[in-house]
Amino acid sequence: MKAPALIVVLILAAACCLLPAPARGQDTASLFPDVQGWKFAPPPGSSYFTPDNLWDAIDGAADVFLANGFIELRIGEYTDSTGTDVRVEIYRHSSRANAFGIYSMERNPGYHFIEIGTQGYAEEKVLNFLCGLYYVKISSHTPGPRGLAGMLVIAKAVESALRQDMSWPKPILYFPADGKKQNEEAYLAENFLGYRALAGAYVARYDSGYRMFVIPSASPESVRTMAAAYAQAASGQRVTPQSSSLIEVNDPHNGLVYLRLLNAHLIGILGCPSRDCALAELSLLEERIALFSNRE
Repeated sequence: MKAPALIVVLILAAACCLLPAPARGQDTASLFPDVQGWKFAPPPGSSYFTPDNLWDAIDGAADVFLANGFIELRIGEYTDSTGTDVRVEIYRHSSRANAFGIYSMERNPGYHFIEIGTQGYAEEKVLNFLCGLYYVKISSHTPGPRGLAGMLVIAKAVESALRQDMSWPKPILYFPADGKKQNEEAYLAENFLGYRALAGAYVARYDSGYRMFVIPSASPESVRTMAAAYAQAASGQRVTPQSSSLIEVNDPHNGLVYLRLLNAHLIGILGCPSRDCALAELSLLEERIALFSNRE
């Protein structure tokens, strides 16, 4: 669907009379509010999945969801009098970072992004969005504007029912904006760059071809341990990382990676053409982290 047509549909949908009634109960049904003009029902078969049986719902992708702190999946379906159908899958994760992680893996910067939750996108027969601890996936068999309008109505009702903090995980805001590729930020819960030592990495890509990352940790000591373990695993280097010093790791799989310790953060960059480039870009990142830390 072309962007102008999408905008028209969203405006029309927003003008619809959307009057969710009080949610039914405090369990599964509380996530699927009553919506005027729509009938709710659980899907045939199971509508509730945990880490023990997620493979039954999304066999090919279950491992990725589990790596991102998946807790539970609840599924519901809505239909209206015209036969428009909307399926809702609500994935709850252990943290906003993990929910963002799985969302960032499935979004594409070329999608049509819409204002819902923290961020969402709508394509033909699909509307997905990030909402705090939740990743919500909505679909419809009804094509065209009617299906899209129906998905948006239900998405708005579910968004309201979830009652989440819609802000981005804070490290996403640390990255300097100049030259950053939009909607390509990501969170890697484990094995960043292919190494077990690097877990919980926020990553941003830049037009110049480099990648910058931030890994928050529990303490400066744990950051030093992480940096030393990565250097040892990647290149056999035995380093004793010091705060603010630049560590160069000649990673055979990822090229030259520059690291810096910043309090309880490990920051780094790869793809920079020179040490001076790395120093300049990491200094900008440090300034951003300090700025947001001072606001706390």
